[in-house]
Amino acid sequence: MKRTTLIGLAGALGVTLVWTGWIVVTRYGVTNSLNAFDLAAMRYGIAGTLVLPWVIWNRAWEGLTLKITAVLAISSGFPYALLSYSGFAYAPAAHGGVFMNGALPAFTVVVAWLWVRERIFRTQALGLVAIAIGGALVGSSSLLSGTVGDTWIGDLFFLAATTFLALYLVATKAWNITAGQMLCGVTVVNAIIYLPIWFFFLPSNIATAPMNEILLQAFYQGLMPSFVGMYFMLLAVRHLGANQTSVFVAMVPVLAALLAVPTLGEIPTTLAWSGMGIVSLGALFALGILRPKTLPATAIDSPSS
Repeated sequence: MKRTTLIGLAGALGVTLVWTGWIVVTRYGVTNSLNAFDLAAMRYGIAGTLVLPWVIWNRAWEGLTLKITAVLAISSGFPYALLSYSGFAYAPAAHGGVFMNGALPAFTVVVAWLWVRERIFRTQALGLVAIAIGGALVGSSSLLSGTVGDTWIGDLFFLAATTFLALYLVATKAWNITAGQMLCGVTVVNAIIYLPIWFFFLPSNIATAPMNEILLQAFYQGLMPSFVGMYFMLLAVRHLGANQTSVFVAMVPVLAALLAVPTLGEIPTTLAWSGMGIVSLGALFALGILRPKTLPATAIDSPSS
């Protein structure tokens, strides 16, 4: 096996593990001492502080208009973060993996179809249907097992967060956003806006939380997604390709559910496992990686085209 392929595989495996771990660590954080507001403060406060000198030195804001900055800051900023963190306060880790990571390809396809008029191919439409069916199975599993409680609230938070993130992904492609512009428009801008709001107005449990929980969340929220995960993603896409990398990422819902069993004591039902498998398979269709030979490669035009 070529060295470049090994590097790509290592990157793809790395980003998959980072995102899987983020789901479980976040679920642990918001169901123990800290709250969603605290995790968002760590995410943007730590990352924003670290990248601010680089952003200033490289004038990374150049090319960013007020409109573009606002879209980036909202779609991948603290509104998105608070929605996703709040979801984990109500729903188990497996639901987060399904309704965020698993459903993201479907939401991205739909947003691109509505906004930038990208056509949806029949294979992608099949993926959307599979993701919807799988998501319905996961959602109904709690209802049928009698443990639904407020889980549905968490699922709605996840779906709203996924909509924001899909908007962000489409925007970065449509406007050719660079890594520097992303760090400035998302990380630094959100640190400047959100931290004062959190410090002066929002409830916080940091003062009473155990130090081990604070350090775990500070490390994972502040460093892993913004830096380590992004680095692994760049390695994977550069040396392996976007499609091959997406195959690994599509496994996140199942891996997160598996990791949540020993770490959080959350055991999905058989119906939920089936739903997760269907969602992961649907993600591969939505990404265009899998395609039935009998399905014609025709497309569905945008409603505004």
